[in-house]
Amino acid sequence: MGTGPFLLRSSVAVGYMFFAGVLLAGEQSRSPVQSGNYARPFELPTRAAFIPLPPGAVEPQGWLRDWCLKAKDGYTGHMDEVDPEFQRAWAADHQMTGQRLTWPNGAWPYEGGGYWFDGLAGLGDVLHDEELKQQAKRRLYVVVDHQNAKSIEFLWWLDRHNANDVKSVGIDGGWPMWACGLLGRAMAGYYAGSHDPRVLETLETAYSGNHDFIRMGWGMAAVWPALQTYTWTGNKEIADALTTLFKEGGIEPGGSSWDRYSRKPNPTPGAEKTDHVVHFLETTTPWALGYLWTGNRDYLDTSLAWHDYLAREAMQPAGVPVADEFFGPTGADRGTETCDVAGYLWSQVLLFSISGEARLADRAERAFFNAGPATVGRDFKTHVYFQCPNRVRDKWPPDVGDGHVVGTSYQSKHSPLCCTAALNRILPTYVKNMWMATYDAGLAATLYGPCKVAALAGDHVPIELTCRTQYPFNEIIEIDVRPAHEAKFPLSFRIPGWCKAAQVQVNGSEHKATPDAQGFVRIERSWKAGDVVRLDFPMTALVTTGRDRNADGAPYASVSYGPLLFALAIADTKDANTPDPAARWKYALRVEKKDGTTAIEVERRAMPERWDWPLASPVKLHADAVACDWNPERKRPLPTKLVANGGKIERITLVPYGCTKFRISMFPVTEQMAKSWPVVP
Repeated sequence: MGTGPFLLRSSVAVGYMFFAGVLLAGEQSRSPVQSGNYARPFELPTRAAFIPLPPGAVEPQGWLRDWCLKAKDGYTGHMDEVDPEFQRAWAADHQMTGQRLTWPNGAWPYEGGGYWFDGLAGLGDVLHDEELKQQAKRRLYVVVDHQNAKSIEFLWWLDRHNANDVKSVGIDGGWPMWACGLLGRAMAGYYAGSHDPRVLETLETAYSGNHDFIRMGWGMAAVWPALQTYTWTGNKEIADALTTLFKEGGIEPGGSSWDRYSRKPNPTPGAEKTDHVVHFLETTTPWALGYLWTGNRDYLDTSLAWHDYLAREAMQPAGVPVADEFFGPTGADRGTETCDVAGYLWSQVLLFSISGEARLADRAERAFFNAGPATVGRDFKTHVYFQCPNRVRDKWPPDVGDGHVVGTSYQSKHSPLCCTAALNRILPTYVKNMWMATYDAGLAATLYGPCKVAALAGDHVPIELTCRTQYPFNEIIEIDVRPAHEAKFPLSFRIPGWCKAAQVQVNGSEHKATPDAQGFVRIERSWKAGDVVRLDFPMTALVTTGRDRNADGAPYASVSYGPLLFALAIADTKDANTPDPAARWKYALRVEKKDGTTAIEVERRAMPERWDWPLASPVKLHADAVACDWNPERKRPLPTKLVANGGKIERITLVPYGCTKFRISMFPVTEQMAKSWPVVP
């Protein structure tokens, strides 16, 4: 079972030898490797399944653009106004040392700045917004202008040759080094979109000169930006540091906690101890990069095994794990921290790009379309620290996680400010990765929604793709293909795992729609301007049942339609913390199967002119339910038994979870319904 760095030494020897050959060739020639249209100057020994497109290649359209503009006008473009801590984030006069390098004692802006700058630069790229991009540059250039050869990663005022300074970055389990990794991600993302040589020089200086720094920290945040920096520079010192990491593992302070995730989990339910979910995501996910670096598939398989374990043990109906602050069983009054909505989306996208497994993109979509909008107010100016499947009143559930009494309220900020910063990553992470390149000089549709794409395909042929759709509120996606001239190249389209009868057409003619083992349909042909691909992903209502093991095994049911979770909305009135006192929500579902079909009616309406996740949703579901005597209490959020069949059957209306601020999405279950949808023991 074990695939930790120490156990892997013998099995990856060939991989290390192969890598040394690649590195030597690169150091001698420094010439680009010709492979596809987006290969880096110094490629890794093992190719990922997909190549991310340059930031800005994908631009949101339609409802998705409306939401991105809300983010610009809300948090992302104005974080300096939210709290003075964001003004201090990596500021020239905010230089913490010694005990003040812990987050409660003054160093928190290093974490918050990394999160915010990552989202700020990313949103500027996808919107082609010069104001946002210049704001990101101004903030990052404080580090760029001060970086020097003695810096400890991006902490330019510290000296890597000073023993006291080196000791100080190990405080609090290496927390300062983890925060540096978050800034490194923002810096690498900014360079990918700008190609600013001074930013690349800063990255190279940060990650070279000392093998140990990238092996330290509360989480493995430095690994991805260090790897990216190598692919741009071929720096031998960075290569040596990465080789040491994947050969010997993390080091103290903090790095010892990484090694737990270098071996596969015990699959027995409950066998693995819980963990803070930010730490889990930041530590399980980067191990997959070891596969690209060494060629040993065990690294990737181990990372995937941990994420599959998390999905089995802790997945909430909205597509994100219980994370309040630690993972635990699915529960109606269990919370998910907003940091982990951003982190989970990032982790699934990264693992998908490496593995090519479409099921991970399915996870990313479900998290984005459901948990994503639930984190923020409709104006993108308030947010929750925790979201829960059921929210029946303000400050409900009370005392979530570590005693965060107001964590489920929509506020302009929460303490600590991590979630206020991290939520800025959600939108750009999704939009940037909606399309990716392939090593056969093609392009792949990986995450769906309305967008425009400007990229290269075939023999460096410029191509524009326009995705006309209201997905996920509609089933149809039409993609206009416009190469600069007629050219042959492949386009690949992900078939969602929930879709059992997909249809694909090219210029009105049916094309085989059976996905391959990875979940894609690949179409290679000679493309010309005016070609149109039409994807039809028929959605059906799906009822999922389970038991809330935080609440005496209370049975529950949830309803999905395509990638969307649906909920009974409790209308918010004057603001997102004020529910309609007259709203009726105490229902148990009584949905049955008739002739093998779920007895749920679908209602569709036109999209609103401007999108802000309204309760007046363009798609609604109507389902049978029975009123029941049900008074949620902490730790008893649902009736502990099936609800008796008595009572009048009523038709209730469900809307997308992301459109609600108060809701029921984990319902009690009637005895009659359990005959059609058995609840697991």
